[in-house]
Amino acid sequence: MTQMPPPPVAGARPRTARGRAWPAAALCGLWVCEGRLLGRAHAYASYSAAAHHAHLLVWIAGLLVALCVLPWAPLTARATAAVGVSWAVTGRLLADGQPVPAWGLTESAALLVLLCLVAWRTPVRPAVPLGIALAGGVLAAPVRDADASGTTVVASALVVAGVAALGLCLRYRDAERAQAVAAAREAERRELAGELHDYVAHHVQAMTLLAKATGSLAQDERVAASLRDIQEAGDVAMTTAQRLLRVLQQDHPRREPLPGPDRIAEPVEAFRRAHPGARVTFDVDPSFGAGLAPELAASVRRIMDEALANVAKHSPGASAVDVTLQRSGERLFVSVRDDGGRGAPLRPPEESGGLGLVGLAERADAIGGSLTAGPVAGGGWEVLAVLPVQA
Repeated sequence: MTQMPPPPVAGARPRTARGRAWPAAALCGLWVCEGRLLGRAHAYASYSAAAHHAHLLVWIAGLLVALCVLPWAPLTARATAAVGVSWAVTGRLLADGQPVPAWGLTESAALLVLLCLVAWRTPVRPAVPLGIALAGGVLAAPVRDADASGTTVVASALVVAGVAALGLCLRYRDAERAQAVAAAREAERRELAGELHDYVAHHVQAMTLLAKATGSLAQDERVAASLRDIQEAGDVAMTTAQRLLRVLQQDHPRREPLPGPDRIAEPVEAFRRAHPGARVTFDVDPSFGAGLAPELAASVRRIMDEALANVAKHSPGASAVDVTLQRSGERLFVSVRDDGGRGAPLRPPEESGGLGLVGLAERADAIGGSLTAGPVAGGGWEVLAVLPVQA
């Protein structure tokens, strides 16, 4: 058997960095273009020195506010700094009493980006005053423009409302996603609790029957009394466990137990039948099932089921799928790898889009293991679970 590869640990950050870079690059380009336009305006003799000074002030303010989009500090601090710069420039220009024939496009665009981010990611208490201040900064920009009309102000208000609505929609989407993730985790906990109940109940029942049979043959009354106590304790434990399971699974009273360890290869065979064009390999370490607890085998089967379903859903064109079960010391490795090459970066299961991996991660964590999913060297995607032998 070859050594199992370590879980993938890189990939998410490049996508995050690119996601943060494009707004900053767009604002930088807009700032350069605005500077060229303001520079051309200086060629007209009708523009006074005060107007030139105001243009320079607006242009520098655009750069400072645009820098607040970059993640150099917490979002609330950056938004506060942007508000301070914008309102300071607006107050200075209005105090001069001379409208400026320049709006400050970079400044307004950066304020809109920050407004969306604040409405999306900032906690409600600081988001409300910051959002109002940012929106006010955008709406104040046309007021200092000598050529601005009432239509421009109305259009600015509509844009501000749209950006704020976008941020709130993103916030609502994230909240819905968080609730769905929590529900998936809770469902997996209940499913695992049901499986543990089934296997524990089997052992407790066997213990109770053995105590009853042995007690009937015991000649020593003290031994027989102790065995009766064991039998009664087992009956109480069974009743309590069944009552607790009914409480945990009120919404799913007809849960079907998973097959035993002898049927652990069924998901692979089912995948082969459903995808005859793919090369599917199933490599099992001979020592993998030695002394494997039934509840742990059920978790392995559950992970294989969901990982193969993930391949069918996200990599339908995969030409090769490798399923590997390996045991190394006191750890079990369950790997499902395909060559579909989705090209997505590594993400935590709760951010992967689907909820199946979220449930698997919760199950693995509940029994003392871990689960990762992400791209692998050479192309492809892998779901890798590391579980303790003694769960």
